[in-house]
Amino acid sequence: MFDSATEVCPHEHVLLIAVLSHSLDEATMTKLSVDVMTAAGKRPQVPVVLDVSRVRFAPSVALGLLVQLSRGLKLEGRRLALVGVQPRLLATIRVTRLDSQMEIYDNVNQVVGSS
Repeated sequence: MFDSATEVCPHEHVLLIAVLSHSLDEATMTKLSVDVMTAAGKRPQVPVVLDVSRVRFAPSVALGLLVQLSRGLKLEGRRLALVGVQPRLLATIRVTRLDSQMEIYDNVNQVVGSS
């Protein structure tokens, strides 16, 4: 198991954070939230991008926590975008209609281009 749920990846225009787990269970989401907010505090005013390409499963509770994280960042005037969303996870996001509340892109370049 990982000490951290995430890894901050170098990027000039965004705060790019790779999610290391294959599943977004409750423990992982707790760590992820702490990791994201800690990293976001070090790079204020840039969009936060979560690379979820390794994630294969996320229960609806985890997706709800992602929406809460997104809303918290929006209160700070920031964006949260997901990249690398695998088909199964994307289907879950669409079924729960959370795709209307989260920014989803294929890759980081699309996020940067949408600013």
